[in-house]
Amino acid sequence: MPTRTPWWASLERPWTSLVLPLALIAAILVADEVEGPKTAYVGVLVAVPMLSAVFGSPLTAVVTGASALVAAGLYGLQADDGQVTAQLARLVVIAVLTVFAAGAAGQRLRSERRLARASQVVAAMTDAVIRPLPPRVGGLEVTARYVGADAEADVGGDFYEVLDTRFGVRVVLGDVRGKGLAAVRLANYTLGAFRDAARREPDLREVVRALEVLVATEGQTEDFVTAVVLEISPAGVRGVTCGHPQPQVLAGVGAREGTLPVDVPLGLGAGTVAPRPLRLGGSVRPHALLLHSDGVTEARARDGRFLDLPAALRPTAPLPGDVVLDSLLAAVRSHAAGRLRDDVAMLWVEVPAATADGTDAPTAATASGPTGPTGPTGPTVPVQSPADARS
Repeated sequence: MPTRTPWWASLERPWTSLVLPLALIAAILVADEVEGPKTAYVGVLVAVPMLSAVFGSPLTAVVTGASALVAAGLYGLQADDGQVTAQLARLVVIAVLTVFAAGAAGQRLRSERRLARASQVVAAMTDAVIRPLPPRVGGLEVTARYVGADAEADVGGDFYEVLDTRFGVRVVLGDVRGKGLAAVRLANYTLGAFRDAARREPDLREVVRALEVLVATEGQTEDFVTAVVLEISPAGVRGVTCGHPQPQVLAGVGAREGTLPVDVPLGLGAGTVAPRPLRLGGSVRPHALLLHSDGVTEARARDGRFLDLPAALRPTAPLPGDVVLDSLLAAVRSHAAGRLRDDVAMLWVEVPAATADGTDAPTAATASGPTGPTGPTGPTVPVQSPADARS
């Protein structure tokens, strides 16, 4: 036999919606009894059901309103001050406000539930676009963080992906112009195009061109997407940034901004700039790259200062990715006084120690090209000097 749920179990926030209004009724009656009949604090009882409606359900509004009616009636009977008309008017007002309070509480709850459902839909869409990354992709450690802006802000269009392909590990992190569901939709389409082209195209520039065609076709007239696209292989790290912030090169001595070639954002004619190798830094081998959205670099303090990203990364640069990203996220929130005005996407990708640190390492498309009197017609692999080998 099923057990019946007690009526009080259905109350919303019982402490603030029921206990506090009842405590207020008791306080009003005590104050009126102490001060005497000339003060008539009992009139304040008309506010009790409205107070309950702010925090509770229609049931709590009715319960507190009925309690206020009983308290006012009993007080009027024992006061015996001859003010019958005033007492009746007070009771009528309490009854009317109880009805209004119950209706207001119901409307508030319906609005809260609609907002909760909308938030669940947005969260599901975000999870569908930005899938959780495994801890290792193609033998490389990866760590990511995505944090939405404040609750009152629209959802943004930040996205990232790391894929193991026959051409190496290919990476993208981008940001769709604008916010809302249209931005999420375009981010989803862009990620789909990247997943297809990154596995199919041997030339990284063709991957960028595929993204350009997708954004130009699916986006609206004023839509564009900023993105950084990378390929990590034994030949080195190559890439291009399409109107997006440069990746940060993390080494034991700190962090510095990368120097990838810059193309226009996707949707505005990207794909004309050839991806180039990313210098990883002299004799001190960096251990990772940090890709991020502009929600990191454009975080402002109350006085308008932007975040000093290299300084924020310096203490944790040589540490594991989860430590780096959690520390950076805390620094962003602290700098912005806890208020994120834009979504924050961050991606930490390991750079293996065996990765070449040249500027013109051959790609799979050029390594086996025809040779002339001076060697291959494509870029040559830089020779490591004895000094570099010793370092």
